[in-house]
Amino acid sequence: MKIDLTPLLSGEVDEIAIDYPLTIEGSFGGVAFPDPVRVLGTVTDKAGYTALKAKLHFRYDTVCDRCLRPVSVSGALEFSRTVALSGSLQNEDRDEYLIAENRMLDPDGVFTEEILLNLPMKHLCREDCKGLCQKCGKDLNEGPCTCAAKEIDPRLAGLEKLLKNKG
Repeated sequence: MKIDLTPLLSGEVDEIAIDYPLTIEGSFGGVAFPDPVRVLGTVTDKAGYTALKAKLHFRYDTVCDRCLRPVSVSGALEFSRTVALSGSLQNEDRDEYLIAENRMLDPDGVFTEEILLNLPMKHLCREDCKGLCQKCGKDLNEGPCTCAAKEIDPRLAGLEKLLKNKG
């Protein structure tokens, strides 16, 4: 969503409230956003210092990294950034500023990036998830499987025969 900063920069208002849904389409590393992200915040101007503050409320679907069960996670993220007009900075490639082109601010790409960068590295259906059996693939949260509990590394099988012959 583009935010027109003209009333703020001309001094007509001190604050612009923002409240809108942000749709994140596609899947990112197995993470999909079925519902739009709710963006709530303000853009303020105090003595020439313009800042955007927002809270992003979202829900995403993925799978447990241990047992592959579906997982739905809700989250919220606080976002704050200084806003600068295009051409007013020497180096506009710095991440600490949001650049407004022609007094129009489009923070959607930065919001999406911020959410994706703050997702956890590992998703679990529950903290004590036991995962899947490495041999048969049974979900160990539903109970133990019938696979042998201890298996000798095939590279060391020759040593096992030597130990049995000695005893």
